[in-house]
Amino acid sequence: MKRLMIVFTTLTLTASAAGAFLVKAGAQARNQSSKFVVTESFEFPNECTSELMDVTDTTTVTCHDQLRADGRFSEKCEIRQDVTAIGETTGIVWQGTATFKDDFVTVDPCNFTFSNRGVIHLISHGPAVNTIITIDQFVRKQDCAITDEQHVTDFDCRGR
Repeated sequence: MKRLMIVFTTLTLTASAAGAFLVKAGAQARNQSSKFVVTESFEFPNECTSELMDVTDTTTVTCHDQLRADGRFSEKCEIRQDVTAIGETTGIVWQGTATFKDDFVTVDPCNFTFSNRGVIHLISHGPAVNTIITIDQFVRKQDCAITDEQHVTDFDCRGR
């Protein structure tokens, strides 16, 4: 579910970036930066405790876009989150942070690469298990067809 939220957030960023991409630059390159903050709530499975967590977070997205004279568009984003998660079964409360790095490069809407790498640190109070979630995502589209797509989520359970 979290991965879906990240993908939707990234797609929103990509859609806004694509609008800038479709306008030809008169100069050698055009750079633009943006920053926004969003608060979200969702459920996410915790493989360390075999339960769903009710998650709320405040997410800050900072992006830098570059449109080059050769038509290549590049967007690099950093996504930082302050996270609170509560286990629906155990009642364990986790506090933590997450950092993601997105990289999107395209020459047109039918040819692009997108990567998203991030780590979420969820620290519990007391003896309950701490959870570190690593997410790696990569998508390549060539000639309007997805040619490579990888999604890996890894849970590192620390403590009891």
